[in-house]
Amino acid sequence: MSVPIEVLPYRRGHLVVKEADPSVLPVCSRPTVPGVISERACAFYGARWMLASIPDVIHLIHGPAGCAYYGRTVRRKSYRIFSTQLVERDIIFGAGDKLYDSIVEAVTRNPNARAVLVYATCVAGVIGEDIPAVCKRATKDTGLPVVPVDCPGFCGSQAEGHDIAAGVLFKHFIGIGKAEQPIDNGVNIVGEFDVQGDLDEIEGLLKQLGLKVICAFSGRASVAAMANAHRARLNIVHCRRTGQALAEGMQKRFGIPYLKVSFFGLEETASALRSIGQFFGVAGAEDIIEPSIQEARKAAAPFLSSLAGKRVALFFGASRMGSMAKAFKELGMEVVMAGSQFGCREDYQEAGAKVPDGAVLIDDAHEKELEEFLVKRQPHLLVGGTKEKYLSHKLGVPFLVFPQEMSPFAGFRGFVNLAREAAGLISAPVWRLARRRGEVDKVKVAVASRNGLTVDQHFGRAEQFMIFEICGENINLLEIRRPSLVSENSCSQPKGKDGLQHRLDLLSDCQGVICVRAGRCVRERAEEAGLMVFESEGPLFQALEQCSLVLQSGEER
Repeated sequence: MSVPIEVLPYRRGHLVVKEADPSVLPVCSRPTVPGVISERACAFYGARWMLASIPDVIHLIHGPAGCAYYGRTVRRKSYRIFSTQLVERDIIFGAGDKLYDSIVEAVTRNPNARAVLVYATCVAGVIGEDIPAVCKRATKDTGLPVVPVDCPGFCGSQAEGHDIAAGVLFKHFIGIGKAEQPIDNGVNIVGEFDVQGDLDEIEGLLKQLGLKVICAFSGRASVAAMANAHRARLNIVHCRRTGQALAEGMQKRFGIPYLKVSFFGLEETASALRSIGQFFGVAGAEDIIEPSIQEARKAAAPFLSSLAGKRVALFFGASRMGSMAKAFKELGMEVVMAGSQFGCREDYQEAGAKVPDGAVLIDDAHEKELEEFLVKRQPHLLVGGTKEKYLSHKLGVPFLVFPQEMSPFAGFRGFVNLAREAAGLISAPVWRLARRRGEVDKVKVAVASRNGLTVDQHFGRAEQFMIFEICGENINLLEIRRPSLVSENSCSQPKGKDGLQHRLDLLSDCQGVICVRAGRCVRERAEEAGLMVFESEGPLFQALEQCSLVLQSGEER
């Protein structure tokens, strides 16, 4: 099956159409070609995304002020950070002493900090700054662990940044507490960033199973929680891309098994609770699941009519493509695209199994490809990160930010939130005013004409109205409508009012009417009814063309 958009030669294979053969998957895990406006972020951003929410450590960016600002705004939150603010002199002569002084100052200002993370940026990497040596010296002098995060942006994409951050946590923080017995009902959640309260929803469901969350990497991962993470009986992996490596490492070092689950969508949440309940031997999982599903479906029901049959395109973090595709299917929507900036083959296999035939699977799409897809396929909703938001809006496509900005999407209540937000975006009145690129508006115009060749009748005296549909340069006659009430009385008189209202009702589905004359009262009443009045005499099709230009451009007459 051919792909629906044009792709450059080097991009062939990165975009495929879902077919019956499950082995047809997009090429992935390759570096982005330089110069392409990719939607990928850098390794530094990936590390910040993973580590930013750790509350009791000092986050110090060793780089220019611009990198510090970029690394501050992950997850739509403004985390407190420190920066060495490298300038030209530092790049020429080195900034090791400046870094050391910055660490000492930051520790002095934050006496309750439990550790320091020092992030390397591109500038520090290019000049070969010996950050580990400075961190070792600062550890000795401050008495705190000062840990280098070697994540210069040029070393890879956001995915590599996740791996680097996971390595830092595993080497320096996880399981450094006392070697005590495992907590019988203790679990870790790995790959959960607590976006807009998702973690609270998940933790609430686990509590109903009698389980206790020791640490959530990294949405709620304090130094103390990470130190005791080795006491869990099970690691629950909620995001494969950011959590799989940690879970495998903890299984190898501490013998903790893990389960890969998802809490997005009703079926996925139910499946996750069943799997976790089975692991711990909890008999009452179904008593929690069935009532929760029924309650969620009842709460989501008012929004489903707005979503039924609507097309949705997905482009976000790789590991959640499949579960979110299934969630939107549960809402009655058709998934026409599933893509990611840094998906692996396993991610696309999972997504491919949950999208219908004909849907597009795309890896590392750049801006032009996304634009062409939105224009040609015209989905009713695009779901993705903030970088895609403005392109989508410019093309007149409603956009839902994911990871979300308003409310949690995880769990049963999160499913209701997803339904509410998606329906609200698609049904927003603003989209009635937005014309999608490549889309030609259709307008319906009535003409007061007796002979069918010229505009020759007044609005109030017209014996018939010819109804035309105008689409671009095409003008088609649809039908002829004849008023049953013909009155020459003023519209200020009862009979005149009735006759005018009858004509307005007759033309209620039209955007404009062309006639020889229309009085002030007629104009005012027509305007209130959303009908634009054009006065014209002469050839009918010439008047229609002029009317079309005004209506399709949205200009005043």
